[in-house]
Amino acid sequence: MTEERLFSFSYEQLLEISNRGNIFVTPGVDKETLISLLMDAFEEDRDEREELNNLAIQMEARKFSVSRDEELDLGQDDDLELPLRYNDTSATLLLRDPSWVFCYWDLEDKKVDEIQNSPGFQGLLLRVVELNTKEYSQDNVLDYFDIPIKFNDYRRYINLPSVDTCYCVEIRAVVEDKDYLITRSNSIETTREYVTAPRENDITHSDELIRMSGFSSEFGEAHGVSGYQEIPQRIIPIHDLLDEEQFND
Repeated sequence: MTEERLFSFSYEQLLEISNRGNIFVTPGVDKETLISLLMDAFEEDRDEREELNNLAIQMEARKFSVSRDEELDLGQDDDLELPLRYNDTSATLLLRDPSWVFCYWDLEDKKVDEIQNSPGFQGLLLRVVELNTKEYSQDNVLDYFDIPIKFNDYRRYINLPSVDTCYCVEIRAVVEDKDYLITRSNSIETTREYVTAPRENDITHSDELIRMSGFSSEFGEAHGVSGYQEIPQRIIPIHDLLDEEQFND
């Protein structure tokens, strides 16, 4: 609102403007003084709005500064490495493709001390066990081969000799020419032509997914193992799996 614009209004209109703007006017004030009071009020209002805008800008700037600092902190966290181990006795097997699996494992410190201090201890083995089902039992074992490992080994890629079958891995300790189970991994199923059948407890829509995928109705059904090949480069020969003592507490 300009001063010239105010002068174009009548005295009654100026009083109405002052009332709407909650501007106190002394009764009987002349038009010029009334316009001056209105201009002063408009100027104060403009200053307050600019101050509020500046405050809002400052607040946004502060928030941006905090966000930028957080991003910098996150960037620094990206350089942090996950621990190599968690001091827990376990083994996990992950299927990479039908011919390759990735295995990682760990042995807790007290277990390592116990094994190393066992009389006649000779070394550790990573045993890759082929099964005819995903459920482990000695009766389900088809074949296995052993890979020597050390205590400072924690992971390994393994090339599988057979497909359309099941595997798990075991960490074993060799003591006086006998091997003892330390821990066993989960079991995985290798396949080229079908999806692994869902677990009974899983809630899935497999029929619908199979229909949408365009595969046949046999897609997802488990097939029997046609056979297995012996491993000529085996390090330790196959022997009957008897009831075994374990290092587990």
